[in-house]
Parts: sequence; C-alpha cells; structure tokens
Amino acid sequence: MKKLTIVSLSLGLLATSCTKNLTDLNKDPKSAVSVPSKTLFTKGQKGLADIITTTSVSNAPFRVFSQEWTENTYVYEAQYNFASYQSNSGFWTTLYGGGSGVLNNLLAAKKSWATDVTDVTLLKNDRIITDIMQVYAYYMLTATYGDIPYSQSEDGTIPFPAYDDAKTVYADLLLRLDSCIAGINTGGGAMGAADLIYSGNTTKWKKFAASLKLKIAMLSADADAATAAKKASEAVASGVFTSNADNALFSYDAAAVANSNPLWSALVNSGRHDFAPSNLLVSTMVGLNDPRVPLYFTKDQNGGYSGGVPGSANNYGSFSDFTPAIQVPAYKGDFLDYEKVEFLLAEAAARGFAGFSDPATHYNSAITASITFWGGSAGDAATYLLQPSVAYSNVATTWQQKIGYQQWIANFNNNWDSWTDIRRYGYPNLDVVNPPAGANGKLPIRFAYPNSEQTANSVNWSAAAKKLPGGIDAVSAKLWWEK
Repeated sequence: MKKLTIVSLSLGLLATSCTKNLTDLNKDPKSAVSVPSKTLFTKGQKGLADIITTTSVSNAPFRVFSQEWTENTYVYEAQYNFASYQSNSGFWTTLYGGGSGVLNNLLAAKKSWATDVTDVTLLKNDRIITDIMQVYAYYMLTATYGDIPYSQSEDGTIPFPAYDDAKTVYADLLLRLDSCIAGINTGGGAMGAADLIYSGNTTKWKKFAASLKLKIAMLSADADAATAAKKASEAVASGVFTSNADNALFSYDAAAVANSNPLWSALVNSGRHDFAPSNLLVSTMVGLNDPRVPLYFTKDQNGGYSGGVPGSANNYGSFSDFTPAIQVPAYKGDFLDYEKVEFLLAEAAARGFAGFSDPATHYNSAITASITFWGGSAGDAATYLLQPSVAYSNVATTWQQKIGYQQWIANFNNNWDSWTDIRRYGYPNLDVVNPPAGANGKLPIRFAYPNSEQTANSVNWSAAAKKLPGGIDAVSAKLWWEK
C-alpha cells in the first residue's frame, strides 16, 4: 500500500478529483491552490456513507454475504468467488485512498481546518468530529482484514507503511474515542452544513461517539470480556443513543446523480436488476409474522413474498422486490442507530457484564425501534414480541440465537454490520441453514489483503499474513476477536 494521498477538490462541495499531497499542490499549476476544509470533510463523510450503503460487489458485497440480498445473474459473490470483481481490493482502496478517498479526505480536512476556522472552540470541535469519522473507517478496516497500516499510514514520508497489530489498533481507536468524548464542547458548534449527518450538532456527535465506542467495545466480548465490559460501561456513562431521534443518518442529495443514494443508483438509475431479496431472509420473516415484511419487500407475482436462491441465477420478476422506499435518490444512509445500541445493551446484559441488566427489555426496545423506524407501530412491535418464537423468554434458544437472528433482520439496510454481526453471534449459521448453491467454501469471515499489497508492499504484507492462523492470507482465517 502506498501512503494515504491527500486529494484536491474543486470548489463545488462534492464535484471532486484526486491529486498528490497538499505539499505538492503549488508545483502543479492545474491543481487548486487552496481546498476548503469543509469540502474535504464532506467528501470524506460521503465516501464513508457510500461504502456502508452501496450494493456494489466491487467493494462491499456484504449484503450478499449475509443473505439479506442475493444476486440474480452474476452470482460470483454469492458463491464466495472474488476473482471477477476483487471486492477485497475495492473495499481497501475506497477507505484508504483513490476513488472516494475516505481517509485521504478526512486527513486533509483535519490538517486544513485551521486554515479556514479561527474560532478556537469551533476548530477543536471540527477536528474532533473529523477524528470520529476516521475512527469509524479504521474500525471497519481492522475488523475486516486484521492487521492494517495505521500508525504509519498517514506519514507522507513512508511510502509503504508497516501493518499494525489489529488488537493494538483496536485499543487505540477506543482511546481516540475517549479523547473525542471528553474533548468535544457541546456548548459550541461545528462545521454546520458541511456535516451531512448532524449539521454540526455537537451534542448529537457526543452521543454518536459514545454509541460508536459501545459498538467497538463489544467486538472483543468473546476474546477479551474484561475490556469489552469496561469500555461498554464507560460508553453508556458518557450517554449513548436513547431513541430513533438520535440515529446517525446521512442525507443524500436527490438533485445530483453523483450525490444520490447508491441504492437508487444501482436499483433504479442503472436500469439493471442485479439483486433480489434472499429466500432465507424472506422466509424467516414470513414464518415469524414479522410486521416488517411489507415494509422491506413487495409482493411477488403470486401475491405472496419470496426471495432468490443464493448462488443460483435468479429470474428478476419471479420473486419479491425491495421496497420502493429505499429506491429513491434521497433515501438516507445509516451510520449507526438506536436499535443497534439496544441490541448491544441486551448482549452486554446477557453476558452478565457488571452494571448491565434486563436483557429482555433491551431486546424488546431494539426490535421496537427497528419496526417503528421502518414505519410500523409500537403496537405492531408488541404483538410481534408476544409470539413465543420471538419472545426473549423462549428457552429453546440461546441469547446468541435470539439476538443474532433479530439483529440480522434489523440489519436489512446495514451491509457491513449485517455480515459482521453474523461473524460475531454465529447466527444465522448460513453454512448450515442455507449454504449458497455452488459455494466456493464457507462464509468468508475476513477479507484477504488486496493483490496490490502483495506486490507493492510485499514485505509488510508478508509479515501480516504470517500472523494469521495458519500463516495464510485466507478468507477463512479467524481474526483475533472472532469466536
């Protein structure tokens, strides 16, 4: 991997293109001499929103992995075949640089806020919010690959950075969030309209940081329960989300195709029909009398609900389609929401972590939050939760099964989270309950490093690969936090 490369942007908020380091800008008469820090921040934030929202199998096939969705004609990812579209490279490149330039733009914004912002409180808050976004991106990277370039990745003097130990990166990300939570001044503002999640509302950003800390903390619950319990408790004390009003939703712009929601771009504007709901998700929800069924899917040609078979070529029009609600240009991207927080609190209580109690109440709150978010009512949720097959009191299932399946259903529009929660809870066990037709092995539990790392950064890549179980850079290699 080459170092993170700062991008150059035009003065339009999102009409951008990439160049070399900011230190080189004055050497190129065709490059912008000055790039507004707000533009850089918005570009980075949008790139991150895109990668957690997109359907693209070139960089984020997680909806397909988790069988929320499946493919119709080109079924490579459904069969765990990465040779055609190299999504393991696309995900890495999108977050580290090139394309959307997520970390590139956030780093550039952090460095340039002082150029545009003179108010001390405002400047500090801008930098803190930018850092929270960086933590989010690095968290996704390390939880996807394992060891990653981190401490050297932003040093422009090191062209091929070393990989940091994944557990060390994880610990540092939590420390960074500690500093962000302690340092943000909720009495002051931030970047305003450049922030397409909270419009610079620092009170909401503090809640987001605490909720993100809870999410990251619980990643290590199986491998390091003591740290997970401690950090989760600290997060709650800082003030996590308490309702859907806190949800971190990214506002896409319907006025410009390039700035519209990637779902609309893929499902409508492209004119293509590459995806269908998966048969497992549809049949599971129908079997549970889930009130979200008509909120997630349209009826099929027979007047019922059905989904495509993962790994098989599915005939578009023969199955249910996705709800029209998500197929509009301005549909919002979902960074983190209240139902996720409540599921995590239910998990912490179920594990017996000190200070956490009543997993059933949190479980019920999580499901209610999901149903009402999608347009159902609290009454719908109450009726759903009364079913023995859904109720937390069901003694025939473990807490991992209960939370795992219900989180999977709630993750319908959270691509990376859906895959990661299956890796965490083990449910649904797709290798057993619905293995894809023609699958190339079992469900991938990590991404292999990009081929470019093996050539351009071979020494550091080799060292990282050797640390994986079996010493092989494989999708079957368990990461340190995986049970």
